[in-house]
Amino acid sequence: MRVAGVSVDPPEHNESIVEKLSLPFPLLSDPRGDLARRCGLWNDEESVAVPAIVVVDSGGVIRYLYAGNDFADRPSDDEVFGALDGITKANNGERNGEIEFRVTAEEAASSTVRPERPAMTLEQLVTYYRGTFFTTVALKKRFGELKDRAAFKEVDGYQRIVKEYSGAINETREMKQG
Repeated sequence: MRVAGVSVDPPEHNESIVEKLSLPFPLLSDPRGDLARRCGLWNDEESVAVPAIVVVDSGGVIRYLYAGNDFADRPSDDEVFGALDGITKANNGERNGEIEFRVTAEEAASSTVRPERPAMTLEQLVTYYRGTFFTTVALKKRFGELKDRAAFKEVDGYQRIVKEYSGAINETREMKQG
């Protein structure tokens, strides 16, 4: 079993993010969003894929698909691991006639749908997540005052994710400095 991320960013941006965050998996480039569009995961307004987790078996069959509403909308770990546990090699690696997407590195570097949006630096990510965290603090306070428990709970979920991401970014910074 292999895990990979997919982004519309060019390969050098993806490589930079993998290095900055010490990701244990590669980020592949889908520069025109072909794969995201085919899976119904394309956001035309932002020219990016919607945040999603897709589990594909060795035969190319999608066995699990979770499309989030935003970056914080994620399934539980148990749900994802359950989907991974359920994969079988029924097709023995055959593709069942599915169309395979192939993009050369040169094509990925030159044809991205977001060439004007370079990867954020580690320092920019720290600032970004700090601002995002303070936004969640302000929203929680307002929703708490309004007694809107559902909204409060939703913002609490965002806040937990922002804390988790911020912690990972700070760990990466410390590893790179030491």
